[in-house]
Amino acid sequence: EFTEFLVRCGIDSISVNPDVVVSTRKLVASIEQRIVLEKVTGRGKRENPDWDLPFIEEE
Repeated sequence: EFTEFLVRCGIDSISVNPDVVVSTRKLVASIEQRIVLEKVTGRGKRENPDWDLPFIEEE
């Protein structure tokens, strides 16, 4: 779930332990593929409002 959050936020680099590199690469690829399919079909997982990150505005 956290990996999906990072990918959907546009993060393109994730540090993981060596024992999960292959599984994480596969997971990221499947999430990216799902995002493309959602955009093409207009269906799929809706954006999660909990993923909105508040920006701190400077005064």
